[in-house]
Amino acid sequence: MRVGIICEGSTDFAVIEALALDLLPADECVQLHPDFDRLRSTGDPAHAPGWQGVRTFLQTSGPALALPVYDVIVIQIDASIRKLKELRLPRTDDVGPVSLEPLYEHVASWATGGLPASAVITLPREELEAWLVAANTNVKDVEALEDPAGELVSHGLIGIRKNKPDKDAQIYRKLVVPLVRLARDPKKVRKVPELERFVGKLRIRAREVRSEK
Repeated sequence: MRVGIICEGSTDFAVIEALALDLLPADECVQLHPDFDRLRSTGDPAHAPGWQGVRTFLQTSGPALALPVYDVIVIQIDASIRKLKELRLPRTDDVGPVSLEPLYEHVASWATGGLPASAVITLPREELEAWLVAANTNVKDVEALEDPAGELVSHGLIGIRKNKPDKDAQIYRKLVVPLVRLARDPKKVRKVPELERFVGKLRIRAREVRSEK
């Protein structure tokens, strides 16, 4: 099973790749975005990391995504972007378990011509690092954390670089090992709803791919 991953950055790829390899299980994961080699060679911000880069990639690559190259295409954006005024999403008071459906629909709308059936969107709340906090600490209700990367720093799991959490892909590859175990456990993953949602989507898509072959 071949998986293409469109994500915000290299650390996000390290986490999504590990989950896809184990849960699908995938034979190969390809980082479609961000494309750091093309960014260095052309300077084109369309290949840059961050949610804006994902948006531009989907806006310009929609038709190509429909080609039967990948069995699964994972699109990752941190749910924290829903609070940005420029997205003009329906307002919410953020009390209780706020639905992310408007954000799912908004991200899907970025793809020219719509997303193919192979696409799986995941929106870690508030950031993907919350999943790593859940797997590597005893912190509860990780999806309520405003700064999960800072939480990793406070537990000594990642360092500080230039006064910011040092998001290093190699370190994340170590932190994702217990996350994969958590994702396999139905009882534990239920405590991280957006992770559970992603795991469920991967398994549904895996069944679809097997039935197609």
